[in-house]
Amino acid sequence: MFLARQRSLRFARLALLLLTTCFVHALHAQQAVLPVAAEPTGFTFRDLAAERGLFPALAGIQGHAAGWGDVDGDGWEDLYVATFHKTGTKPNQLFFNRQGKLVLDEREEPRISTRATGSLLVDLDNDGDLDLYVSSMPQVKTGLRGCALFRGDGKGTFTDISEASGACPAEFGGRSATTLDFDGDGLLDLLVGEEPLAGGYSGSPTRSSRLLRNLGEMKFADVTQEVGIPAGIPGLGVAAADVSGDTWPDLFIAAQQGGNVLFLNDTKGKFVEAPGSRATFAWPEAKGDNMVCGVSMVDLNRDGLVDIVLGPHFDSPWTKPVGIRLYLNRGINDGVPKFEEVSTAAGLVALPMKAPHVELQDFNNDGWIDLYASMVKFADNKAFPMIFEHRGVKDGIPQFTEQTLAVNDFPTDADRAKKGAGAFFPHMLAEKKIFYAAPGPTADFDHDGRLDMFLASWWPEAPSLLLKNETKCGNWLQVTLQGRDGVNRMGIGARVEVYAAGKLDQPDALLAMREMAVGFGYASAQPAVVHVGLGAAERVDLKIVWPHQRGTVVRRAIAVNERVAIAAEAAQPE
Repeated sequence: MFLARQRSLRFARLALLLLTTCFVHALHAQQAVLPVAAEPTGFTFRDLAAERGLFPALAGIQGHAAGWGDVDGDGWEDLYVATFHKTGTKPNQLFFNRQGKLVLDEREEPRISTRATGSLLVDLDNDGDLDLYVSSMPQVKTGLRGCALFRGDGKGTFTDISEASGACPAEFGGRSATTLDFDGDGLLDLLVGEEPLAGGYSGSPTRSSRLLRNLGEMKFADVTQEVGIPAGIPGLGVAAADVSGDTWPDLFIAAQQGGNVLFLNDTKGKFVEAPGSRATFAWPEAKGDNMVCGVSMVDLNRDGLVDIVLGPHFDSPWTKPVGIRLYLNRGINDGVPKFEEVSTAAGLVALPMKAPHVELQDFNNDGWIDLYASMVKFADNKAFPMIFEHRGVKDGIPQFTEQTLAVNDFPTDADRAKKGAGAFFPHMLAEKKIFYAAPGPTADFDHDGRLDMFLASWWPEAPSLLLKNETKCGNWLQVTLQGRDGVNRMGIGARVEVYAAGKLDQPDALLAMREMAVGFGYASAQPAVVHVGLGAAERVDLKIVWPHQRGTVVRRAIAVNERVAIAAEAAQPE
């Protein structure tokens, strides 16, 4: 097997030299063994929700969506929290970030009443400031509106343009949302999932996820079936990334029966279902109240190929734990990637709580991307978010370990006896041993070079959490982009490659490959910032590959521990 692997390695390197396409990293040679840390480091987080200004404003909410983004142009990520609003709870709320202090915006817009399950702070009209999209399940009888779109002015003021935009179908149970430029016209489009339970909880008679094309001037058209995504594809979680190596965004839609489907972009803005996709990502237990919600797509083993992680939202995992699933991209043949599930081999143990939001980030800046789920355990008045620490790669498979599950004795026999959610959740709230949230987006909200997280509480009795990362960390780099000439202003879909200094484009020197993206995981949105942990590295080489084969930018010997802004006008053609 070892000789066969070496032969494969030599062949991959030869193929790399012969390729002329701009995405040569799709065939990066895999290293048989990469260094693994001697001992896991663990993580330290502290809840600052009250100290930094989120209370009393967020007291008593039923939070179900959250997003970070700089809405007023001061360089600090603001926070939008969206809720299931009903009597006795609170509507959606916007908080301005004043250098790490969060201040409630008291104005009516966008404090709307929704049954929200997604929110995006994204520049949809390429004017340099962020607009706001809220996906929601309409409840006409109680006055809760469906999806909403607000135009931002770059100073923190939003204007509701939902009705005329075409982005807010009246009968549509919007779930998670993401943004992408699927057709390469330089405008960001919207992909919004829809509740699988048609005509029920969603308030919608349909169950078809929607792809909304940006026509310009904040106008959108539903082109879902026109571009190849069939009707009847439900979606709880959605994400976009280039998994096929052609610089065009592909789509993943997760749900339950009829869901978990990968769609490949044909580089002309049309989609085809990846051959064998439903079988590869099948999750037979996912039916009824057992759902697949979170989707996150990142290169986890430094081979230049985008991998996929799915997060479960099963009914009673405290009685029968359920694990997160990891699918490694094993290579691309004729434009079709092959995925293999390696969850157990990667060390992803089953979890005794729902894990709907999954996000792949480097929380200790050691250079390896960790796996975080929006579940928290508590002990000694401290919060311990569910993070699987990435400790390196062995035989091409990421190796994860965790220290969260042992911080308290949950689940006990008494916990396991509470088989239904109606019996368990009051028990959970009283014990205060464990907690989960639908949204849990990350951002470096205090600009200290470490990624923090916000978890919006679903239970009015339990407080939402703003977990500041106080882990002892390595060096880091944060990258922002500015597109032009056919590249969207935020650089969404651009590939950011980081190499050891002086070793640009050398596969074995690849430290990280990430795409610029917002809106992944579940009901969550992140700022348009690529955060890369670098361990002890003090300088790195950087390569930006713009989407739709629109050239590259190279920067060499960049100093670390800085936020670097790169504009497309410096791009050179391939």
